Amino acid sequence: MKKGIFVLAAAFFVPWMSRAQEAPRLFSLREAVVFAVEHNKQLQSSTMNIELFRQKVREAIAQGLPQVNGTVDYATNFNHEMSFGSSMQIKMKDQSNAKLTLQQLLFSGQWIAGIQASKIAKQLASQQVELTTQEVVENVCNSYYNILVTRRMLEIVDQNLTFMNQTFEHTRDMFAAGVVEETDVDQISITVGQLKNARLSMQRTLDLAVNLLRLQMGLEDGAPLALGDDLAGLLAPSTRGLSAADAFDPENNLQFRLVSTQTSINRKLLQVEKWSYAPTLAGQYSYTYKLLKPELDMSPNHTAGVSLSIPIFSGLQRQSKVSQARITLEQSLLDKSLLEDQLRLQDGQLRSELSNAVENHALQRENIEVARRVLASYKRKYELGALSSMELTQANSTYLQAENNYTSAALTLLQAWLQLEKLYNRLSVLYQ
Repeated sequence: MKKGIFVLAAAFFVPWMSRAQEAPRLFSLREAVVFAVEHNKQLQSSTMNIELFRQKVREAIAQGLPQVNGTVDYATNFNHEMSFGSSMQIKMKDQSNAKLTLQQLLFSGQWIAGIQASKIAKQLASQQVELTTQEVVENVCNSYYNILVTRRMLEIVDQNLTFMNQTFEHTRDMFAAGVVEETDVDQISITVGQLKNARLSMQRTLDLAVNLLRLQMGLEDGAPLALGDDLAGLLAPSTRGLSAADAFDPENNLQFRLVSTQTSINRKLLQVEKWSYAPTLAGQYSYTYKLLKPELDMSPNHTAGVSLSIPIFSGLQRQSKVSQARITLEQSLLDKSLLEDQLRLQDGQLRSELSNAVENHALQRENIEVARRVLASYKRKYELGALSSMELTQANSTYLQAENNYTSAALTLLQAWLQLEKLYNRLSVLYQ
């Protein structure tokens, strides 16, 4: 019994211990993006649409290829006798035929236009995959940035917590010596408690951000993960902003390409509806092998023919469909024009936001240095008894706020740069 319990416990704990001892895999931002492009489940599902539409194109083409069908039939007349006067009677035998039919579409404008529309739809699926890839890259980058900035703030809080713990011990010793009042000890104690709570909250936020990055990258839950890039290295390119030579071209934007392709599809669908007024020409050949023949067999074994289907009047149904397709095309043209205007406006807004983010990042970096110097000065004065605990904690809060403002400015700068790179369709450099 004990041996069985040991085996069961080993089966449960050994995989967990091996996972715990597994070294975390190090990912730079580029490596994380490349891994996500290969393993993200949403992207894999979207990629399957390319093959799906490829099969739809084959289906559309196949409708105009030769169609071969075979049939076998059997009929009985229950030995019925045909009478030709009183002197002649013919007994009707059972009949059975094996028939092979070949049909070929010779001309159909709707079929030709439909194939062209299907091929454009396949192109649309490929562009949708590109757009999904861009969204995956954007999400991975944002999660990567969030982890870095959260870790930075966690390090700042840890350092500040160490500092405030030392200050608390010093204040308590000063209280025991009768130099300060008990309220000074309480004031520092409250600050230490607030820092501990803030640290626990940041740690939970960090854990959630790491789990989200695992999901976006396609890693299994709990897989050890480490980031190889630091915040300073990622901030360096984004602080340069954009040059005047970086002119925006809507044709490079993936969303605009997608709308343009949809407009092309709608134009082809209009042609499909217009071709419904045209005749359709088809040919047919059939061969019949007679398994059971009647007494009088006058039907030939080989037959062939050509049929021309001419649409005459459909109760204005065709006209209505053409009008609907034309309206849809006009709507897509307006949507395309509107999107171009919106993208150009977005370009100006994002450029402005990036410039503001660069300036704010530089300002907040300077504010950190000022707040750090003020806190160090207040600490010395407090240790000499020239400053109250309230003033020290206020200076510490000001310093932490400056660090928080800088971290927010850094994240805003990275996200502003990322949005512009997405608008200009330059995120592919991260995985190609």
